[in-house]
Amino acid sequence: MIEIREMLRLWLEGRGLREVARLSGTDRKTVRRYVERAQSCGVDREGGAGQLTDELLTAVIAASAGSVRTARARRGRPSRRSPGRSRRGWIRG
Repeated sequence: MIEIREMLRLWLEGRGLREVARLSGTDRKTVRRYVERAQSCGVDREGGAGQLTDELLTAVIAASAGSVRTARARRGRPSRRSPGRSRRGWIRG
């Protein structure tokens, strides 16, 4: 949670996604995903770092966790929770 708070804090200071990614050691797409989720939870870039409450970060994390599962499904990949049913076909074929 601390890393996400730091990423969002840097973004709220006016830094770009690439710079936030570089400073936090995180992939740019991951930074973008967290920023988008924070914005959907009501974070405004003009509002300052005071917006970054534990409740907000919990909501951002919960929204991001759902988006990872959705993104995997869109790419046609099996969920990590499901057994490797698709791999069996590869091994047989």
